[in-house]
Amino acid sequence: MNDSNLPGQKKLAARISALVIGTLTVLAPWYISGPLATLNRGIFWTYVITGVLMATVAIVALIWRHALWPAWAFFLLTVWIILAPDTLSSAAKDVSIMHLILGAAGIVVSVFWIRRMFGRIPQDRPVVKGRTFRECSSSERTLYGLVICVLGLGYCMALGYLYMTHAGLNGKPGISVQDIAITYYGNRSGTRLELMLRGQMRDKISPDEMDRVVAWLKSGSTEDEYDDTIYPIIMKDCASCHSAKSGKNLRDYTTYEGIIPVATVDHGMSIETLVKLSHIHLFGIGLVTFVLGFVFCFSTLPAWFKNVVIVAPFFAMVIDIATWYLTKWDPVFAYTVVVSGLILGSAWGIQIFVSLYQIIFLPAAEKKA
Repeated sequence: MNDSNLPGQKKLAARISALVIGTLTVLAPWYISGPLATLNRGIFWTYVITGVLMATVAIVALIWRHALWPAWAFFLLTVWIILAPDTLSSAAKDVSIMHLILGAAGIVVSVFWIRRMFGRIPQDRPVVKGRTFRECSSSERTLYGLVICVLGLGYCMALGYLYMTHAGLNGKPGISVQDIAITYYGNRSGTRLELMLRGQMRDKISPDEMDRVVAWLKSGSTEDEYDDTIYPIIMKDCASCHSAKSGKNLRDYTTYEGIIPVATVDHGMSIETLVKLSHIHLFGIGLVTFVLGFVFCFSTLPAWFKNVVIVAPFFAMVIDIATWYLTKWDPVFAYTVVVSGLILGSAWGIQIFVSLYQIIFLPAAEKKA
């Protein structure tokens, strides 16, 4: 078979279209804002960097036509355009609309590009058919079912903990994107102590006492006023947990030196804390995603759908953790944190419920005589 006749060899429309979309993405800030394009540096660099990467991927594909990875790289970049915080926040409607147009065009090009790449796979290549839950023994089904039930319960607990630690940080009931932004970016107009008192600790102190603590924070958090006014409130409402005698690994509020770090302007999580949480989440969530994906592999669903559901949580996990750091730089990235978390949860939910359903109700394969 002549390689020059293989799909995707001479048909360069997808690659050229990708190059055009990348170029348009680079030029988009000037189209939207004209000579003022560089004033909003966040939006400007998002467009320029993403567009340059897209154009670079397309040029690489034009040079090395046998490479398969540029098609997937371009697809991920177009997904990033759609999930970018400037798109999701709708703070600037012209930016959001431009992101959606470029992202939708990129998705269409990616689909045709990837399909042509698959067209280059030899049609006579043997297909390996994996086992399904039909071929699993009762012991395997029991093991897989119990594992995903426990992991599903653990995820529910994680969602509950997420709600209890993030809800109300903006002073309003429930959890919102603003609460997520405050967690990483901080409340630059207030202090960490005020944030906690209005959020997760609001039921530990009376409204009158809260007002006195907040007034102390607004007036400069002096040591004399702490001794006269704040210390009695701390001993009455907080010392059971926030003291050296409590034995808990919590900050000691019974001394001025202990409370002053949270009585200054809140800058959100420190980089040290983010790095610690990142490695814990990457190891923990990575292993959970592997186990759920492994069990889900036995389901009787189309291969393409299983591949998407298996890949999605890994992709969402990396994007989620990466945008923690971006949110600390700019709170608008909190929208991407929320969306990536929804993608992760949705993929896990599909894997758990589909696997459980087929483990319980899918009949075992009939034994051949």
